[in-house]
Amino acid sequence: MSRSGGFDGFPALAKGTAIPNLFFASVLPKLGAPGDLLAFLWASRLIQEQRGEARFVTSGHIWAEPGAAESFEAMGGGRAGLDAGLDACVDAGALLSLELAGAEGPATVYFVHNAAARRAVARARSGELELRPESAVMPDRSESERPGIFRLYEEQIGTITPLVGERLMEAEATYPEDWIQDAFREAAELNARSWRYIERILMNWAEEGRPHETAGRDSFEGAQQRFFGDAPGHIARYR
Repeated sequence: MSRSGGFDGFPALAKGTAIPNLFFASVLPKLGAPGDLLAFLWASRLIQEQRGEARFVTSGHIWAEPGAAESFEAMGGGRAGLDAGLDACVDAGALLSLELAGAEGPATVYFVHNAAARRAVARARSGELELRPESAVMPDRSESERPGIFRLYEEQIGTITPLVGERLMEAEATYPEDWIQDAFREAAELNARSWRYIERILMNWAEEGRPHETAGRDSFEGAQQRFFGDAPGHIARYR
């Protein structure tokens, strides 16, 4: 029996919220306040209950959920703690965010950062996916949040399609920033302004080393450890 007023325990068939194991090693150490953790837990739970291509929440959505306000008031800094926690999760890479404008007024929407969310964000940014009726992604905030690779692509190649947007995100997560900038520069100097050509440059450097670095894979493995802290050989190759 539970103590008076206590919790009686979870039923055998209770619904659950899945949290990737990688969260505990790669994200949790970056969070600095209880509200940051609460924000991720609430966002994960509410997003996993949704269906459809674009699954996201807002701060107001979380705050209105039974139990959310009480948990943040008790140990997460209240409503300000929720908003700060969502931003901290974006900074840590656990959530993606977009700022919308439209008939319902401005709103920031948050996605759990995974492959499906990256596809949805890319489609929303390109105008192919409407996240809310009569809404659009606000350019100023989204542009500042985009990785540098997006700006490089738009400046040197052109409009980003959803498929290209996903490949750009994968490349940005795979290669060091200076490699990406140098690959765009080399392609521009050769007047070969296509992502396929730039991607081939990056893959060649990963396999053979850059011309001004030590030949072979040592240069890529050293960059991998310097930029990502992983053991050599664990970065995926996208072909």
